[in-house]
Amino acid sequence: MSNKLHSTFLVLSVGFLLTACGKKEQPTQEQPIDESAVAVKLTPVQVGEYSLPIASSGLIATENESRLSFKIAGIVSKIYVKEGQSVTKGQLLASLDLTEINAQVGQAKNNLDKTKRDLERGQRLLKDSAATIEQLQNLQTAFQVADEAYRIATFNQQYATIRANQSGKVIRKLINEGELVSPGAPALIINAASQNNWLVKIGLPDVDWVRVKIGDHVKVTTDAYPNTAFEGVVSTINEGADAISGLYQAEVKVNPGNKKLASGLFAKVQIIPTDKTKLWIVPIEALVEGAGKQAYVFVANADQKTLRKVSVQIAYLEGTQAYLWSGVEEVSEVITAGSAFLTENSTITISK
Repeated sequence: MSNKLHSTFLVLSVGFLLTACGKKEQPTQEQPIDESAVAVKLTPVQVGEYSLPIASSGLIATENESRLSFKIAGIVSKIYVKEGQSVTKGQLLASLDLTEINAQVGQAKNNLDKTKRDLERGQRLLKDSAATIEQLQNLQTAFQVADEAYRIATFNQQYATIRANQSGKVIRKLINEGELVSPGAPALIINAASQNNWLVKIGLPDVDWVRVKIGDHVKVTTDAYPNTAFEGVVSTINEGADAISGLYQAEVKVNPGNKKLASGLFAKVQIIPTDKTKLWIVPIEALVEGAGKQAYVFVANADQKTLRKVSVQIAYLEGTQAYLWSGVEEVSEVITAGSAFLTENSTITISK
């Protein structure tokens, strides 16, 4: 009896163990990892109204820069100033040898005196009926011609010297004593630098000319002060293009602050127009295959695993940002970190 119970207990025990083994859970299988996927980061695309800067360059000058010259030709007798010298308005700067011009004045005066005597004699003869009215009229005409010739000679004598037309400094001396100069040839250049009325003369193409207005804000930089940006404003815009360059000339008034400027310094100009344009902003690192104003960005597809390459039009670059004309109007995020390692057939994993 006991043996039969023992056998039954063994059978039940073995059955229980087999049932427990049969219910043992199978281990879950992990998803395979795509080791070829490139880890990337996404950055939101920003959009807003911005002023597209206009870049140009020119030379610094003063608003009242004058190129002084002699009215007549002659030999330079004396130059009374040197480059860099301060002058006052009306100061004598240079003169010609007056031998020839004084002789011309004397000749014109003698001719005037003669025609005057002839006219007076003709008037007396007309009263005595010894001269005709026509003869008297001819004498009057001769006197008037002689008078005008005398006025011309004395006027030229006055401008056989150069006097300062304003207070300032001599920035260039273009002649030397003893040289023969022609009428109107620049001899001395002076400016009113003491008034701090500095400006930059620039040329604008037609596409920029239509966007610039008088009063637009300007930033001016120079190699002389590489870490200083001078404030300025557009003061003049020409309505006609230069016949040689085809550019529209404009002037920018510069505030030098406490810095010392000089005529002839090369300056870079960035004009900030008041008119604003709708632009999209992405980090520069998102751009790939850039060529001029054309570039591409990578955009993740909806599955977050594949991507597409989108063509964009660059407006300008500033700092670490790229301002775009078009291409990302329907895009909310672009790929930044990792974009340099991507192709159109790449798979990606997005890092947070």
